[in-house]
Amino acid sequence: VSFSLVVRNTLTGCVSAPLTLTTNPIIPPSTPTVTSPVSYCQNSTATALTAIGTNLLWYTTSTGGMGSATAPVPLTSSVGSTTYYVSQTTGSCESGRAAITVAVTAQPAAPAVTPTYTYCQNDIPTALSATGANLLWYNVATGGTGAASAPSVITTAAATTAYYVSQTV
Repeated sequence: VSFSLVVRNTLTGCVSAPLTLTTNPIIPPSTPTVTSPVSYCQNSTATALTAIGTNLLWYTTSTGGMGSATAPVPLTSSVGSTTYYVSQTTGSCESGRAAITVAVTAQPAAPAVTPTYTYCQNDIPTALSATGANLLWYNVATGGTGAASAPSVITTAAATTAYYVSQTV
């Protein structure tokens, strides 16, 4: 942006030659792009928060405070919500802060089940059942891929088989 400046002496009425001044307006960067809310179950493993922008600064308050270039990793040990803030900088200009809310929910209880079914070899088994929401059935205690339908019990050979079920709330 350029403009001219003329000085007039009010005592003598003399006018100076025009002086051209040029300024370079600095446009602050826009706020970073974020995804919010971010949800975790209590005691799950969290990852560092992310945002799309350059030279990000992370804060725990919406204004003031000291920014950190390192993205925070939310704590999941307590149920509740925490809001983090992130800005981006271009040169000496800092954008406004975008908010990221992290919600930690309680881990649901295990679904209610009949703990033991007993069959004779070659019996026709009844379907396994559990009481809960969004059940997932497994054949391993940890890991694996859950199935939405209960497994079929096979009674053609004498054996003991364990099945596992979880619920998602």
